[in-house]
Amino acid sequence: MKLKPALSYKEQIKKLRNDHNLLISNDEFAEKVLKKVNYYRLSGYGIGLKKLDNKEHYRDYVNIEHLFNLYCFDSQFKNNLIRTIEQIEIELRTQIAYHLSIKYGADVLMSEHNFIHKTNKKGQTIFSIINDNLNKEIKRQKNKPFVKHHLRKYKGKFPIWVSVELMSFGNLSSLFSILKDEDQKEISNYYNTDPKYLKNWILCLVEVRNICAHYTRLYNMPLKENPRLYSENQKYKGNQNKIFPILLIIKRILNSNDQRKSLSKDLENTFNKYQGYINYRFMGFPDNWKDILEFN
Repeated sequence: MKLKPALSYKEQIKKLRNDHNLLISNDEFAEKVLKKVNYYRLSGYGIGLKKLDNKEHYRDYVNIEHLFNLYCFDSQFKNNLIRTIEQIEIELRTQIAYHLSIKYGADVLMSEHNFIHKTNKKGQTIFSIINDNLNKEIKRQKNKPFVKHHLRKYKGKFPIWVSVELMSFGNLSSLFSILKDEDQKEISNYYNTDPKYLKNWILCLVEVRNICAHYTRLYNMPLKENPRLYSENQKYKGNQNKIFPILLIIKRILNSNDQRKSLSKDLENTFNKYQGYINYRFMGFPDNWKDILEFN
């Protein structure tokens, strides 16, 4: 099947107006939008806004300003989240490094006996994959002063508190998954939960963090990870995993009231700015979401 031909901005506007029933009252504004946001990316924000009897046509009230504002909301919303997830990620790195170094020593990553034996579908041990990924990062970041220092002074040996700073969030998640039960429990206690929850929460946050970091759409996007919620929050778990249950996880995992208040304020400002454009159901929000997220 042949690829679709490229369209000029004017042709894109014509296609949106004539083929998809999108309201465009100002072609100059529409062209500015399409220069900022790829036609294909912008169309993703139209999911759920098409007519029931014609999946190619937007509903009669939907205009290009609506789609652009959804894109702007999504961008600001992701910025709010990634700042908070970054704080959670750094704190988790700290807790894992501290616990492992105190219990096993700085060179904990040099012996698989300090971890449980776990393999992937190909039979590779998770321990070896973590170390392979770590070595790739060391090579990639070899010109950074702290990496140079350890390569030169310690002949390439890195203590755990330095190693965790070189790991991706995904690699850190894998490391937590192979900690011995007592080690997982000790770190989970810091977050007032148990390992089966924390392990799942980390996976959920890795997915959302990657969406935010790689500019993928988060608004009205089903998530792959299935969040594990406490019984009082099970009612907020829908058929398609949306972002609201992740906000409940973030709220629970944050140890600092200041962090929770800061995120709550950021989200409140973002939601107020784009009120009238966003559909809360598309994000899995219940009617009383403001009370649950402490906006009041």
